[in-house]
Amino acid sequence: MANEQERSTFSHAPLGTYRAGQRSITNRRGISRFEIMRRRERAALRNRPFIIAALVFVLIVLAIPGYGFYQQYVEPPTEVAVQVEDTVYTRGDIVNYIRFFQRLSEDLGVPFELGTSAFEAMQTLQSNEIAYHLAPRFGITVEQHEVDAQLESLLGFVAETTGDASLREHRSNVEEAKKQFLNRIGLDEGVYRDFIRKGMFKERLRDELGETLPRIQPHAEVYKIVLQDVSQATINRIQRDLASGRAVGDIVVELSEDPNVLRDRGYIGWLPEGVRTDLDSILFAHKANEDGSKGDRVLPLRTLSGGRYDETTQLWTAHIVSDFTEAREIANDHFDVLANLEVDRYINEHRGEFKTAISLNSEVYDWINRQVRLAAIVPTATPETQFTSLEDLNQLGR
Repeated sequence: MANEQERSTFSHAPLGTYRAGQRSITNRRGISRFEIMRRRERAALRNRPFIIAALVFVLIVLAIPGYGFYQQYVEPPTEVAVQVEDTVYTRGDIVNYIRFFQRLSEDLGVPFELGTSAFEAMQTLQSNEIAYHLAPRFGITVEQHEVDAQLESLLGFVAETTGDASLREHRSNVEEAKKQFLNRIGLDEGVYRDFIRKGMFKERLRDELGETLPRIQPHAEVYKIVLQDVSQATINRIQRDLASGRAVGDIVVELSEDPNVLRDRGYIGWLPEGVRTDLDSILFAHKANEDGSKGDRVLPLRTLSGGRYDETTQLWTAHIVSDFTEAREIANDHFDVLANLEVDRYINEHRGEFKTAISLNSEVYDWINRQVRLAAIVPTATPETQFTSLEDLNQLGR
């Protein structure tokens, strides 16, 4: 009886209210699952542009500070600053090069003078690289153990060979000093070794070219006098004293405003041509005769030269050539100056044979100096102790 009632109830159900595959008829209102999925896909397609636009907006918002970070911190260190053939040095390399010598200077207890070090570093790295390319013409090589010896010298070590135990202790001290130095400068060992190695190529090229310089050259014996009163009366007095044969040093001591005059009597010494290029025109130049031959000296012996005014000190500096000789042996310190000038001249003469470039402007200069200052231990230098150039520090290892 119950079964018949159920069949009767089922047989009176409205047509179309159930189809195969449909579930939750009440909730879905007779819509199939496939239709619901199609509707959702169409809605997703309609909303996709808005979603993409929102994502693009978010990316742009995030990209602005990201691009600023990239421009300020990521891109500058990787930009090329110096190039010679296929070798390039980035801004970051320039900073590392300066920091290397900065740390050496500070380890010696001498403040590092920043000055024009960015420009000097670029010039030095480029000339070292050119010297490296020119070195094979002279058969110049640099071995790894020579780089080690140069680094030890820069760090203040002198090899001890008195015994095995002493040598082992020396090597241990050197390695510890190198490790500490590496930690302070934050450079890979290969980086600063390459700096040293390329510099050694230039030094050896300098030595080769120095052999071609004559050791006997003309010299002028020079005094300096610093004056505040440059009246005609003072000039006439000096000229009268010089003409009378009075010792030049005595005249200088009496009249010069130089604070060191009592110590050095204004004596500069015997100078060959090229050591003081600012004075060569008065020390070694001659007037030309009408027939083209060499005439009298531009600055005769025992004659006061024209003065040069210093606006900072408000003093005039003049020079007097007390003697002159055509043949005198060049002092070692003067020979070093001339050898440096000769290697620079030779490098500049052959610079056109190579693809070279230096990228330096005020923005690059300021960026490099900022990075160096951030790494400085001692930010300022005193006039008595400062290194005026990177070449001063390069000389330490020679």
